[in-house]
Amino acid sequence: MQDLEVWTVCGQGPGPWLRGTRHPSSLHCEFALVYSHTGDVMAVEADVTVEGCNTRNETDKPIMAHPPAVYSDNTLQEWLEAVLKSDKAIKLDFKSIKAVGPSLDLIQNFSSQMNIDRPLWLNADILNGPNVPINVAVNASLFLSHIQEKFPNCTLSLGWTTLYLPFFPNKTYTQKMVEKMYSLVRNLSQPITFPVRAVMARAAWPHLSWLLSQSDRFSLTLWQGKTDPVTVDDLLFIRKNSKVEQIYYDLYDPVLSQFKDLAFGLKV
Repeated sequence: MQDLEVWTVCGQGPGPWLRGTRHPSSLHCEFALVYSHTGDVMAVEADVTVEGCNTRNETDKPIMAHPPAVYSDNTLQEWLEAVLKSDKAIKLDFKSIKAVGPSLDLIQNFSSQMNIDRPLWLNADILNGPNVPINVAVNASLFLSHIQEKFPNCTLSLGWTTLYLPFFPNKTYTQKMVEKMYSLVRNLSQPITFPVRAVMARAAWPHLSWLLSQSDRFSLTLWQGKTDPVTVDDLLFIRKNSKVEQIYYDLYDPVLSQFKDLAFGLKV
Protein backbone atom coordinates (compact mmCIF):
# COMPACT_ATOMS: atom_id res chain seq x y z
CA MET A 1 0.00 0.00 0.00
CA GLN A 2 1.36 3.38 -0.99
CA ASP A 3 1.43 6.27 1.43
CA LEU A 4 -1.63 8.46 1.23
CA GLU A 5 -1.57 12.08 0.32
CA VAL A 6 -2.67 14.22 3.26
CA TRP A 7 -5.79 16.31 2.73
CA THR A 8 -6.44 18.99 5.25
CA VAL A 9 -9.68 20.87 5.20
CA CYS A 10 -10.03 23.47 7.89
CA GLY A 11 -12.23 26.46 8.54
CA GLN A 12 -14.49 28.16 11.02
CA GLY A 13 -17.83 27.46 9.43
CA PRO A 14 -19.96 24.32 9.28
CA GLY A 15 -17.83 21.20 9.31
CA PRO A 16 -14.21 22.34 9.66
CA TRP A 17 -12.19 19.29 8.62
CA LEU A 18 -8.67 18.03 9.11
CA ARG A 19 -7.70 14.95 7.20
CA GLY A 20 -4.85 12.62 8.07
CA THR A 21 -3.76 9.13 7.17
CA ARG A 22 -4.14 5.85 9.01
CA HIS A 23 -4.39 2.24 7.93
CA PRO A 24 -6.85 0.20 10.04
CA SER A 25 -6.41 -3.49 9.25
CA SER A 26 -10.06 -3.82 8.26
CA LEU A 27 -9.66 -1.43 5.30
CA HIS A 28 -6.99 -2.71 2.92
CA CYS A 29 -7.01 0.13 0.40
CA GLU A 30 -5.83 3.68 -0.05
CA PHE A 31 -8.02 5.94 2.03
CA ALA A 32 -7.92 8.80 4.48
CA LEU A 33 -9.55 9.68 7.74
CA VAL A 34 -11.09 13.12 8.05
CA TYR A 35 -10.74 14.91 11.38
CA SER A 36 -12.55 17.85 12.92
CA HIS A 37 -10.51 20.70 14.31
CA THR A 38 -10.87 19.09 17.75
CA GLY A 39 -9.02 16.02 16.54
CA ASP A 40 -12.07 13.76 16.34
CA VAL A 41 -12.32 11.51 13.29
CA MET A 42 -15.16 12.95 11.23
CA ALA A 43 -15.16 11.13 7.88
CA VAL A 44 -13.46 8.48 5.77
CA GLU A 45 -12.59 9.05 2.11
CA ALA A 46 -11.45 6.71 -0.65
CA ASP A 47 -11.26 6.46 -4.44
CA VAL A 48 -13.68 4.27 -6.37
CA THR A 49 -13.33 2.62 -9.76
CA VAL A 50 -14.50 -0.68 -11.26
CA GLU A 51 -12.49 -3.87 -11.16
CA GLY A 52 -10.16 -4.11 -14.16
CA CYS A 53 -11.28 -0.72 -15.48
CA ASN A 54 -10.56 -0.42 -19.23
CA THR A 55 -8.97 -3.87 -19.43
CA ARG A 56 -10.22 -7.11 -20.95
CA ASN A 57 -10.99 -8.29 -17.41
CA GLU A 58 -13.24 -5.35 -16.54
CA THR A 59 -16.31 -6.08 -14.42
CA ASP A 60 -19.00 -3.84 -12.98
CA LYS A 61 -17.81 -4.47 -9.41
CA PRO A 62 -16.89 -1.20 -7.64
CA ILE A 63 -13.52 -1.43 -5.89
CA MET A 64 -11.42 0.93 -3.82
CA ALA A 65 -8.40 1.89 -5.94
CA HIS A 66 -6.58 5.02 -7.07
CA PRO A 67 -5.44 5.18 -10.72
CA PRO A 68 -3.42 3.73 -12.29
CA ALA A 69 -4.41 0.79 -10.05
CA VAL A 70 -7.44 -1.10 -11.38
CA TYR A 71 -7.43 -4.03 -8.98
CA SER A 72 -7.84 -4.11 -5.22
CA ASP A 73 -8.42 -6.58 -2.41
CA ASN A 74 -11.14 -4.29 -1.06
CA THR A 75 -14.50 -3.85 -2.75
CA LEU A 76 -16.79 -0.89 -2.17
CA GLN A 77 -19.28 -3.22 -0.49
CA GLU A 78 -16.67 -4.41 2.02
CA TRP A 79 -15.48 -0.86 2.55
CA LEU A 80 -19.00 0.42 3.22
CA GLU A 81 -19.70 -2.47 5.58
CA ALA A 82 -16.66 -1.48 7.63
CA VAL A 83 -17.24 2.28 7.57
CA LEU A 84 -20.97 2.05 8.30
CA LYS A 85 -20.19 0.25 11.56
CA SER A 86 -18.73 3.57 12.69
CA ASP A 87 -20.42 6.95 13.01
CA LYS A 88 -18.17 8.58 10.41
CA ALA A 89 -19.19 10.50 7.32
CA ILE A 90 -18.29 9.14 3.88
CA LYS A 91 -16.62 10.70 0.86
CA LEU A 92 -16.34 8.74 -2.38
CA ASP A 93 -14.08 10.02 -5.16
CA PHE A 94 -15.12 8.54 -8.50
CA LYS A 95 -12.33 7.97 -11.02
CA SER A 96 -14.55 6.38 -13.69
CA ILE A 97 -18.15 6.96 -14.71
CA LYS A 98 -18.44 3.18 -14.95
CA ALA A 99 -18.27 2.96 -11.15
CA VAL A 100 -20.98 5.49 -10.38
CA GLY A 101 -24.15 3.53 -11.17
CA PRO A 102 -23.09 0.27 -9.46
CA SER A 103 -21.76 2.22 -6.47
CA LEU A 104 -24.99 4.14 -5.98
CA ASP A 105 -26.94 0.89 -6.31
CA LEU A 106 -24.87 -0.47 -3.43
CA ILE A 107 -25.47 2.66 -1.37
CA GLN A 108 -29.20 2.39 -2.10
CA ASN A 109 -29.14 -1.20 -0.92
CA PHE A 110 -27.41 -0.25 2.32
CA SER A 111 -29.85 2.62 2.76
CA SER A 112 -32.83 0.26 2.43
CA GLN A 113 -31.46 -1.87 5.25
CA MET A 114 -30.31 0.86 7.61
CA ASN A 115 -30.49 4.60 8.15
CA ILE A 116 -27.33 6.17 6.69
CA ASP A 117 -27.41 8.97 9.22
CA ARG A 118 -24.24 10.76 8.19
CA PRO A 119 -23.05 13.12 5.44
CA LEU A 120 -22.23 11.53 2.08
CA TRP A 121 -19.96 13.44 -0.33
CA LEU A 122 -19.76 12.31 -3.96
CA ASN A 123 -16.79 13.68 -5.89
CA ALA A 124 -15.72 13.69 -9.55
CA ASP A 125 -13.92 15.97 -12.01
CA ILE A 126 -16.72 16.53 -14.51
CA LEU A 127 -15.26 19.27 -16.75
CA ASN A 128 -11.95 19.85 -18.46
CA GLY A 129 -9.99 22.63 -16.83
CA PRO A 130 -6.74 24.56 -17.17
CA ASN A 131 -3.91 23.15 -19.30
CA VAL A 132 -5.60 19.83 -20.06
CA PRO A 133 -5.44 19.22 -23.83
CA ILE A 134 -7.72 16.16 -23.98
CA ASN A 135 -11.02 15.32 -22.37
CA VAL A 136 -10.38 13.06 -19.38
CA ALA A 137 -13.26 14.27 -17.22
CA VAL A 138 -15.95 12.00 -15.81
CA ASN A 139 -19.08 12.41 -17.96
CA ALA A 140 -20.95 15.27 -16.28
CA SER A 141 -24.49 14.55 -17.44
CA LEU A 142 -24.25 10.86 -16.59
CA PHE A 143 -22.65 11.52 -13.20
CA LEU A 144 -25.30 14.02 -12.18
CA SER A 145 -28.23 12.04 -13.59
CA HIS A 146 -27.10 8.88 -11.79
CA ILE A 147 -27.00 10.79 -8.51
CA GLN A 148 -30.36 12.51 -8.98
CA GLU A 149 -31.97 9.20 -9.88
CA LYS A 150 -30.36 6.90 -7.34
CA PHE A 151 -29.16 8.87 -4.29
CA PRO A 152 -29.81 12.63 -4.36
CA ASN A 153 -29.45 13.06 -0.58
CA CYS A 154 -25.76 13.94 -0.69
CA THR A 155 -23.23 16.74 -1.02
CA LEU A 156 -21.77 17.12 -4.50
CA SER A 157 -18.06 17.76 -4.98
CA LEU A 158 -17.62 18.79 -8.62
CA GLY A 159 -14.30 19.78 -10.12
CA TRP A 160 -12.30 20.40 -13.26
CA THR A 161 -9.41 18.30 -14.53
CA THR A 162 -6.19 20.33 -14.32
CA LEU A 163 -2.51 20.17 -15.20
CA TYR A 164 0.19 22.33 -13.66
CA LEU A 165 3.79 22.27 -14.92
CA PRO A 166 6.40 24.17 -12.88
CA PHE A 167 8.60 26.53 -14.91
CA PHE A 168 6.15 26.53 -17.82
CA PRO A 169 3.46 29.10 -18.62
CA ASN A 170 0.27 27.82 -17.01
CA LYS A 171 -3.24 29.03 -17.67
CA THR A 172 -5.86 29.28 -14.95
CA TYR A 173 -9.62 28.91 -14.61
CA THR A 174 -11.59 31.18 -16.93
CA GLN A 175 -15.00 32.80 -16.71
CA LYS A 176 -16.13 30.45 -19.47
CA MET A 177 -15.13 27.43 -17.36
CA VAL A 178 -16.98 28.57 -14.25
CA GLU A 179 -20.04 29.59 -16.25
CA LYS A 180 -20.13 26.15 -17.85
CA MET A 181 -19.98 24.56 -14.41
CA TYR A 182 -22.72 26.86 -13.16
CA SER A 183 -24.93 25.94 -16.12
CA LEU A 184 -24.67 22.29 -15.07
CA VAL A 185 -25.51 22.82 -11.40
CA ARG A 186 -27.72 25.91 -11.20
CA ASN A 187 -30.94 23.91 -10.93
CA LEU A 188 -29.66 21.30 -8.49
CA SER A 189 -30.73 21.39 -4.86
CA GLN A 190 -27.73 19.80 -3.13
CA PRO A 191 -24.90 21.61 -1.35
CA ILE A 192 -21.96 21.78 -3.77
CA THR A 193 -18.25 22.28 -3.22
CA PHE A 194 -16.00 22.94 -6.20
CA PRO A 195 -12.45 21.56 -5.86
CA VAL A 196 -10.04 24.20 -7.22
CA ARG A 197 -6.28 23.84 -7.67
CA ALA A 198 -4.93 26.29 -5.12
CA VAL A 199 -1.89 27.38 -7.14
CA MET A 200 -4.26 28.72 -9.82
CA ALA A 201 -6.94 30.18 -7.58
CA ARG A 202 -5.76 33.74 -6.93
CA ALA A 203 -5.28 34.54 -10.62
CA ALA A 204 -8.79 33.25 -11.26
CA TRP A 205 -10.36 34.86 -8.21
CA PRO A 206 -12.72 37.21 -10.10
CA HIS A 207 -14.21 34.17 -11.83
CA LEU A 208 -14.28 31.90 -8.78
CA SER A 209 -15.75 34.68 -6.66
CA TRP A 210 -18.48 35.11 -9.25
CA LEU A 211 -19.28 31.40 -9.00
CA LEU A 212 -19.50 31.54 -5.21
CA SER A 213 -21.84 34.51 -5.40
CA GLN A 214 -24.42 32.56 -7.39
CA SER A 215 -25.68 30.49 -4.44
CA ASP A 216 -25.22 30.11 -0.71
CA ARG A 217 -25.09 26.36 -1.37
CA PHE A 218 -21.69 26.75 -3.06
CA SER A 219 -18.20 26.48 -1.58
CA LEU A 220 -14.65 25.92 -2.83
CA THR A 221 -12.15 23.29 -1.76
CA LEU A 222 -8.65 24.61 -2.46
CA TRP A 223 -6.36 21.66 -3.10
CA GLN A 224 -2.62 21.45 -3.62
CA GLY A 225 -0.75 19.09 -5.94
CA LYS A 226 2.23 17.57 -4.20
CA THR A 227 4.77 19.85 -5.91
CA ASP A 228 2.54 22.89 -6.53
CA PRO A 229 4.20 26.14 -5.33
CA VAL A 230 1.20 27.40 -3.36
CA THR A 231 1.94 30.52 -1.29
CA VAL A 232 0.47 31.47 2.04
CA ASP A 233 -0.07 35.00 0.73
CA ASP A 234 -2.37 33.66 -1.98
CA LEU A 235 -4.35 31.63 0.55
CA LEU A 236 -4.70 34.59 2.88
CA PHE A 237 -5.87 36.74 -0.03
CA ILE A 238 -8.66 34.28 -0.78
CA ARG A 239 -9.60 33.95 2.88
CA LYS A 240 -9.76 37.73 3.23
CA ASN A 241 -11.96 38.06 0.15
CA SER A 242 -14.48 35.33 0.90
CA LYS A 243 -16.75 34.09 3.65
CA VAL A 244 -14.98 31.68 5.99
CA GLU A 245 -17.62 29.00 5.54
CA GLN A 246 -17.24 29.10 1.75
CA ILE A 247 -13.66 27.82 1.62
CA TYR A 248 -12.14 24.46 2.53
CA TYR A 249 -8.44 23.63 2.28
CA ASP A 250 -6.58 20.58 0.97
CA LEU A 251 -2.88 21.40 1.55
CA TYR A 252 0.53 19.94 2.29
CA ASP A 253 3.04 21.04 4.87
CA PRO A 254 4.85 23.38 5.24
CA VAL A 255 2.23 25.58 3.54
CA LEU A 256 -0.50 24.07 5.69
CA SER A 257 1.24 24.81 9.00
CA GLN A 258 2.18 28.34 7.98
CA PHE A 259 -1.32 29.11 6.77
CA LYS A 260 -3.00 27.68 9.86
CA ASP A 261 -0.71 29.64 12.16
CA LEU A 262 -1.64 32.89 10.42
CA ALA A 263 -5.28 32.22 9.59
CA PHE A 264 -6.44 30.24 12.60
CA GLY A 265 -3.72 30.61 15.21
CA LEU A 266 -3.53 26.81 15.36
CA LYS A 267 -0.55 24.48 15.53
CA VAL A 268 -0.40 21.28 13.51
